[in-house]
Amino acid sequence: MGYKKSSGSRQYLERLKRLGKEQCLVPYTYNPPLERVMDISSIVLAVAAIALGIYFKSWPYFISLFATAIVIFSIRELFVQDDRTLIRIYGPIGRIRYLFEDTFRDKYLQYFNETNTNGRPIPRIVRDYIYQKAKAIKPISSFGTELDEFDLENTAQSHLLHRNFPGTVNKASYEVIVGEKREGVKPFTIKNSVNVSAMSYGSINWKAAECISIGAKDVAYVNTGEGGYGPHGIAGNEVVFQIGTGKFGVGKDGVFNDGTPARFLDEAHLRDLVRDNDNIGMIQIKISQGAKPGLGGVLPGVKVTPEIAAVRKVKPGETIISPGQHAELIAATPKESVLKMLEFIKRVRKLTELPVGIKLCVGRLDEIDLLIEGMKEAGEGPDAIQIDGSDGGTGAGENIFMNYVGFGSSFETTFYLDKKLKEAGLRDGVTISSSGKLFTPAHAALAFAVGSDVIETARGVMLSLGCIQSLQCHTNECPTGITTNSKWRVHGINLPEKSTRVHHYLEGFHEDMLHLTEILGHSDPRDITPQDVRIISYKNIFIRYFDEDPFGVYIPSDREQ
Repeated sequence: MGYKKSSGSRQYLERLKRLGKEQCLVPYTYNPPLERVMDISSIVLAVAAIALGIYFKSWPYFISLFATAIVIFSIRELFVQDDRTLIRIYGPIGRIRYLFEDTFRDKYLQYFNETNTNGRPIPRIVRDYIYQKAKAIKPISSFGTELDEFDLENTAQSHLLHRNFPGTVNKASYEVIVGEKREGVKPFTIKNSVNVSAMSYGSINWKAAECISIGAKDVAYVNTGEGGYGPHGIAGNEVVFQIGTGKFGVGKDGVFNDGTPARFLDEAHLRDLVRDNDNIGMIQIKISQGAKPGLGGVLPGVKVTPEIAAVRKVKPGETIISPGQHAELIAATPKESVLKMLEFIKRVRKLTELPVGIKLCVGRLDEIDLLIEGMKEAGEGPDAIQIDGSDGGTGAGENIFMNYVGFGSSFETTFYLDKKLKEAGLRDGVTISSSGKLFTPAHAALAFAVGSDVIETARGVMLSLGCIQSLQCHTNECPTGITTNSKWRVHGINLPEKSTRVHHYLEGFHEDMLHLTEILGHSDPRDITPQDVRIISYKNIFIRYFDEDPFGVYIPSDREQ
């Protein structure tokens, strides 16, 4: 005898055939109509039981009404709600599992189970450094290091090789000038070794962005992120304006030749923006970022307030998904795309009379080769390149891309880019910055050693604002008020206090960076070399210098392209 379909399957298949799949699939947010009625009924009965029990001082009233509320709620759990299997099997008792999973699990792990040397993505020992610097407290510990010398998971993956006999070393200082050799542009001077990487208005709220602007004033530059020019420059601080693929704030809607909608640069908007805000020192064209390489940004509709929509020039309340690539760069071949990008950079530079850089997370090393070949062929190129590691951060991104896409750390790709630019004779005209898990001067020292001129951090600054790494950035329910527009949570951010913390972190990082530079025997962080660093390599084996990588883990070879 053949298998006989269940009555439920027959009914559902008939409905699918009659209405189609789109009408029959159950949305994640669907609640059966009776569920809400039973929720309200059980709550009303429970409240009435307490009120009448107190008023009449009678246990029978309380017990009977409360028992009725429990019965109604149990029926709702066992037979009405349809999105929790364990609850349909075990009733209200099954909800305990989801209560612990959704509400208590992460908090328990962080507050009761996490040690100083673990915690993801940023270990407690690193967070403590940032918190202490933000409070202008000198980070001091006792007894000895808590780190396992061979554990590459929770350190900067290296040891810095100090000099006991340094000889004469000038007091360390730092300055980088972007576009210094470029005709027709106003050079951009960078005075702090660490600066604020991109955090879009919308990803963080107005108050957090204002705190960063005030805190960075006269210390570091602030990258606006792709969300347009919002509160990031309200203090008159130095700003790098980022143009994302959605052209937020400086874009206009258009169509390709085949009629497909697209967003293009609005030259008038960009020209006016730069003219009206003389604290914008550089333009950055975002190609990709580490936490979501190959994808555009995502801002959930619940976070698109009228103010944010006005800055971005989009509709309030609608989820914003920017495209994965600039409309201006789409071409038939990778080489054509690179040449179009170089032309786009030239166009933006001429329009703004400012240095123009790019930001990208490297996926294939041959794209770096292609970029350099294009620069040599066109005689043009970016004034700055920001390399974001595949371990970079984001306010909202798809976890499959966050976890599994991208070449690797910013150290590896920075090393390769620096080497290839030098071989091509182009290094002097390009400033390299690194970002992605660079939270302390120890991390920064390794980045400088492999070729960086500038360090950028976003999550480090968020932690200095009071972020507790609750991983709720995309939900609009950030408990510390940084990545939410909830008024009562935003109210918790004290503008003077948090601005001060950002200031102390950026300034303190720089001071520590210069101090480390001196004990390594140098007078500028950019003088740090691979010979100043000892790497924890493959299978926890120490190697002498960074450029001795027997397993090819940290230094990609040409054959890996």
